[in-house]
Amino acid sequence: MLQQAHKSTGITRIEWILFCTAFAAGAVDIIGFANLGGVFASAMTGNFALLAYHVARGNTLSAVGSVIALAGFVAGCVIGFGLRRGRSERSTINLLLGAETGLLLLFACYALWSAQTAFVPGIRLQIAVLAVAMGLQAVVGQMTTLSTIVFTTTLTRLIGGITDAIATADSTALHEVRVQITLVASYLAGALLAGVLAVHKMSAVVFLPLIGVAMALTAHCIGGFPGAANPTAAEGDLPPQGAAPRSRDAK
Repeated sequence: MLQQAHKSTGITRIEWILFCTAFAAGAVDIIGFANLGGVFASAMTGNFALLAYHVARGNTLSAVGSVIALAGFVAGCVIGFGLRRGRSERSTINLLLGAETGLLLLFACYALWSAQTAFVPGIRLQIAVLAVAMGLQAVVGQMTTLSTIVFTTTLTRLIGGITDAIATADSTALHEVRVQITLVASYLAGALLAGVLAVHKMSAVVFLPLIGVAMALTAHCIGGFPGAANPTAAEGDLPPQGAAPRSRDAK
């Protein structure tokens, strides 16, 4: 992991990725729920519940939207794990974030183009694109140890970290607590901002996920923000997934 922290802020490059992608996930969920027929494109637990609810009510159109979101998310995960094979961790994260940025740009452009219509296939296409992007993001989260889309687990870890920090006065545990609090706050910030824009029918809402992921990609590629520390040579050249670690004596 690229975990070297900036001396002034203590924020690692990976933490920047987590915070920015959590912001994007919060915005995506609000966009899906408010503008795309009550669908969550990143929160798959919520989609399972909504699918069961829509089926029970006989609401076929809404049920199809939930199925598309689930299928798109699975497809994104499959693609992400496939791209991960044979690549170093650094290059894999660059590739996944780059692909996600491209998908979110496609979504934003298409959403603006189709904003004046209620074309059902177009709405389903937007759901699919967002869900695939969130599937890719889930793989990034799996590689960086903290999910930016499953916040029940994050909340459980946060409560456990607070309990452990109080019991042991461990400064390392306190740092993890701060990271998890910021992660949840980032998701809430993305959701809140997207909610405000959606309520006021502002088309700029479609750009929020793109902005979040583009910032994450920038932080990972070039360390473009304070605290997005550049990795050491060794950290930037990790072996591909499944490859044997290189010997320290290897040239």
